[in-house]
Amino acid sequence: MTNQTNPTVHSAFDDRAHAERPAADSPAVMSAALTRTRVATHKQTFARGLVSEWIKLRSVKSTWIGAGAFGVVLVGFAALGALLTSSAAGAGPQMTDPLSTVLMGANLAVLVLGALGALAGAREFGSRMITTTTVAVPRRWKVVVAKATVLTAVILPVSLIGVFGAYALGMPILGAHGATTVALTDPGVLTSLVGMAGYLTAIALIGFGLGMLFRGTTGAIAGIIGGVLILPMLLGSLLPDSWDVVLQFLPTSAASAFTVVAGSGGMVLSAAAGVVVLVGWVLAAVGGAGVSYVRRDV
Repeated sequence: MTNQTNPTVHSAFDDRAHAERPAADSPAVMSAALTRTRVATHKQTFARGLVSEWIKLRSVKSTWIGAGAFGVVLVGFAALGALLTSSAAGAGPQMTDPLSTVLMGANLAVLVLGALGALAGAREFGSRMITTTTVAVPRRWKVVVAKATVLTAVILPVSLIGVFGAYALGMPILGAHGATTVALTDPGVLTSLVGMAGYLTAIALIGFGLGMLFRGTTGAIAGIIGGVLILPMLLGSLLPDSWDVVLQFLPTSAASAFTVVAGSGGMVLSAAAGVVVLVGWVLAAVGGAGVSYVRRDV
């Protein structure tokens, strides 16, 4: 006895199943698919921007190579300067300020931190990662503020460690050879050391602003070298004394009001005025970079 199926029954069953099955592009199917593939999203906040910029900065080898080079330069020149000054101390009276002696590597350290800041500002423009950053953080001013904040949080402790390390190494060498020394409790010593760390951090931020403004490290580093080291010396030696009232507002001259940096001209601002002028230079560089980044295409 053979088992035969009624084709008419099968056909009716298939038609009904096909009619009950929703189409692939129906709202019910699309809603179910979206529910299954839902991705968790978070509101973009300034704190998350800080974390993102910190990850970027710490994951780049040049950050730590530059920080290490800065420490080697500052501490190494402190030892070298102290040894040279100590060897010359027996030939006659010491004419060099001991604090200036142990911080003689600051001029070269300025270049290291300025270059480090320029790299932090220009790196994403060179790799075109700035496009991804801009898409992730549409409010561009938050990117600039976050980058500057993270850079300050890294450079300021590094500068303090380098400056006080140079002092801690250089002063015992001077004292061991009978040269003049100063203690942290002496008037103005602690202020000069902290001020030097602040000045170095300010130069790194100016380099950062120039890096974002020029969108390249070459122009930013050239600006640091010319504006911080070469131009003040040239203007101080070529311009008449009547220009001293203008030269005292240059970054290095402003810093000479509260630390051992040599300024241009014969006029020096008060310590408070020097801090205000130097902060003004930092705000001008970072603010200019922010305006450029907001208004220009990436």
